[in-house]
Amino acid sequence: MDNHHLYLDKANEVCRNIFEKEYFNSLGIPLPEVKFIQPDSANFKSGEYYIRIGDTWQIHLNFGLLPASLLEFAEEVKVLTRHEVEHYQTCPFDVLTHFRMLKVIVDTYKAQFSRHKIDIDKIAPQLANQAADIVIDTHNFRRYPGETLKSEIEWIKKGGTKAFNELPGHAKLMFLTKQALWKADLKLVESDPELLMKIDQLADVIDEGGITNKDLFLSKTKRYTELFFELFQQDKNESTDKQQGGMSSVVVDPEIMPSKDSQAEGSNFIFQSPDKIAHAIQQFAQEAGLDEFQQIIDMAGIKGLSISDKQRIWFEAQNINEIELPASIFNGSQDVYMYPEVWKIGDPIEDIDIMLTYTVSPIIIPGVTTKKWAKNPVFKGGAQKSSPDLLLVLDSSGSMGSLKDEKSNLFNAVKSCFAIIKYFEKNNSEVALINFSSKATINLWSKDYKNIKEGLLLEGGGNTVFPIDALEKLSRLKKSNCVIVIITDGEIQNDIQTLEILTDHLLLGNKVFMFLQDKKGTIKKFLDLESYGALISQAFTAEDIRYLVLNNI
Repeated sequence: MDNHHLYLDKANEVCRNIFEKEYFNSLGIPLPEVKFIQPDSANFKSGEYYIRIGDTWQIHLNFGLLPASLLEFAEEVKVLTRHEVEHYQTCPFDVLTHFRMLKVIVDTYKAQFSRHKIDIDKIAPQLANQAADIVIDTHNFRRYPGETLKSEIEWIKKGGTKAFNELPGHAKLMFLTKQALWKADLKLVESDPELLMKIDQLADVIDEGGITNKDLFLSKTKRYTELFFELFQQDKNESTDKQQGGMSSVVVDPEIMPSKDSQAEGSNFIFQSPDKIAHAIQQFAQEAGLDEFQQIIDMAGIKGLSISDKQRIWFEAQNINEIELPASIFNGSQDVYMYPEVWKIGDPIEDIDIMLTYTVSPIIIPGVTTKKWAKNPVFKGGAQKSSPDLLLVLDSSGSMGSLKDEKSNLFNAVKSCFAIIKYFEKNNSEVALINFSSKATINLWSKDYKNIKEGLLLEGGGNTVFPIDALEKLSRLKKSNCVIVIITDGEIQNDIQTLEILTDHLLLGNKVFMFLQDKKGTIKKFLDLESYGALISQAFTAEDIRYLVLNNI
């Protein structure tokens, strides 16, 4: 390209003028980066225009086929620069709004149109982009009608792979909606009166309350999505009829007419600082389910987050209030002494001490004279020590279900663990983790809370064998001043050995909390631990555990 430098200089000059004269250098963002793509690029005809994250956001204007006139080129640069800036200024305005727009689209599809079985992960970002483009291009048209209209007409000519009148109705939606809003001729030559009526109704909805009213973006996106899929269904039906009549054209998947920033990374409106993006992700995690959260974060083009990162972020966001387990614990050892008490009807028959009963009375009256021996732990020493450490023992066996199922025991157990860890993290305590099924995995004592949390994110599988060896290994490193929290469905195969080792830990002055997601009565096997100071209770959710702790500690 012989005049490459002239076009580059002109583009940079126009970008500077836009920033200085129209936005008064108030944006606090870098000037667009202007480049030229090669003729063999897939997008040479249309160019590539998008926003990419760095320390802040950056507009990329990558031009392909250039007009012969520098004046025409300057007008094109103006329109494209305004377009990208208004994504930042107006719609979606911020990353959180973009997440919410995507969620509205996904929710609408799942609720009303999932029968189409399309790739919503691909379509949703494109629809969000279209809805945002309608808002900002209409906003720009009302400020700069001539330049915006001319650019839009030229874009329609070069943006599609076939003539506009050959497109199905759903593919025309964005441009016909702009035409209705602008009340200007975009040379679309659409004559279907039913389609035009629906477009006019949609335009009224989008314009109602102000085109740039951020409070209405989500409801307008929902209506745009509904009409898009309604038209898609209509187009599918009509194409099927045509095929049966001997025509070959069939609509199978939605056809998307490209918008100005639908090339390259253009469907990803990631245009804020990393800190603001992180805050938006955390906020959105409170608004979406786990699966949908992960899905939409991927749709939005957020890079650098592993599956476990996204799961950890989501679980952290669900526990606004930590579960406050004891802030202090007794030092020293514990002995057990025996004392007589009344044997009552309903107690195990083998607990009756006949000799003791006869020493009290020659007449046996159940529940009155019948006696048994009870155990009571006694602390030796007694100095209190604050901020105990936490040992989490989590059952991840097959009977606990899948982490992907929000109704499963495992899902709720992990959610509870995050709330418990949050409390000990606040106290700067060390935390260790045992994840057990047929085998056990160990996270050693540490203050690397992120690593501990990620260790929780294991899928269920295998049998339920309590991790005695793993518990012993961690105990050798820390014998006392420890809170042991066990969450299980109670179907433990080695229950006798489990009772023995937990009793030993209680006698050393540790605290034991066993929360059982138990619907089969397995809790009975562990109730003896309560005589040594343990808390044994049914609890299925983090809310259940929080309630038990508040009412028993």
